[in-house]
Amino acid sequence: MKAVCLMLVSLFCVAGALAEDKAPYWLEPMSKLHAEFTGDAGYVAQLGDSITVTMAFWSALAWCDPTPFIKDDGLPKSPEGRMWKNVIKGAREGKDAGGCGSGWTSGMLLGVTGKVISERKPEVAIIMIGTNDGKNNNVPPDYRKNLETIVQKCLDAKCIPILNTIPPIRGKVQASETINTIIKDVAEKSKIPLVDYYGEIMKRQPGNAWDGTLMSDDGLHPSAGDTVKFSDDNLAVSGYALRTWLNFLAYREVYFKIIAPVKR
Repeated sequence: MKAVCLMLVSLFCVAGALAEDKAPYWLEPMSKLHAEFTGDAGYVAQLGDSITVTMAFWSALAWCDPTPFIKDDGLPKSPEGRMWKNVIKGAREGKDAGGCGSGWTSGMLLGVTGKVISERKPEVAIIMIGTNDGKNNNVPPDYRKNLETIVQKCLDAKCIPILNTIPPIRGKVQASETINTIIKDVAEKSKIPLVDYYGEIMKRQPGNAWDGTLMSDDGLHPSAGDTVKFSDDNLAVSGYALRTWLNFLAYREVYFKIIAPVKR
């Protein structure tokens, strides 16, 4: 009996290790893509609407240190001998880089993506678009095509896109969910990383609890508060801190698995 128990424990450990070591679906295709990258190493483009253009998102990584909030997950907490603020470029540029603007729809973003990619030559691009497409509680017929073309422009430039689902919109949750179904499908078919921002909001504030906590009083934009504190408690009440944190973790995974792979 003791031998059987030990065998079962061993099997569970092996199964757990295999599950833990399972490579993400995007790893191989994005590794091949990045092998041909010749642009500005470390530059992260920000493509989207007002939820991206605000300095409450991503800009903190130009000066704050997120490493104290990182939990052990098998990856280094920071690049050896460097701080993230010295690795990630363009964090405080926002709208100045031309890739995001208040009120933008997918069509408007598509109109500038090529210019931003060719001028900035980003290594990675964070993309969230669709909130304004869904403001009328429906999804424009050209939304999917616009998003696919935005992603393809990044891929053509050997830039790794990180797609974000959009947050819930007060009174228009169905449109948000429909748009997010498209976003997830595009990410899967394009074999690119996905940050499920919507899903993480719902996990932390289920039902309608997100309204007034992770989403602001206008029902359209994430809440602010302390946007540079990435503790579990704060990630349940600051929508912008949550979005920055999720994208930082996604970027960190891309960094250590593709850009500067860790030897195991």
